[in-house]
Amino acid sequence: MGSWIMPARPRKENKVPVFPILRGEAVGKTGEFIGHVVIVSSPKDLKRKWLPDHIAVLDQSLERHFKANPKYLDDLFVKVKAVVAEFGESIGEFAASAYAHDAVGMVKIADATKVLENGMHIRVRASENLGEIFFID
Repeated sequence: MGSWIMPARPRKENKVPVFPILRGEAVGKTGEFIGHVVIVSSPKDLKRKWLPDHIAVLDQSLERHFKANPKYLDDLFVKVKAVVAEFGESIGEFAASAYAHDAVGMVKIADATKVLENGMHIRVRASENLGEIFFID
């Protein structure tokens, strides 16, 4: 008698991971955005040329800066369509700016600037009030 060998499953190219690498609260537009990470850890990092696929990832240390200068946050949402922050509230200036500019906004994403790296290709998904970040290879 011969042995039966189970055929290998075909590989799915560019398959998106099932489990997110980070989670937090979603504010602003519901939907998905795919792009490249730009870590922002100081106010001077905001003064850059933003590309259409950039996703701004804001360090916890910027919370005071944006509270004192809400216009800078609003200006950022004009330049990018997705912003991820280690700080923020579900209701507040961050959420208002995200909604006003039809952008995906995520707050309370713990350790985002430590887990993510500049140039990393990611997908952000906002659904209801849940924000999730997926790595794309």
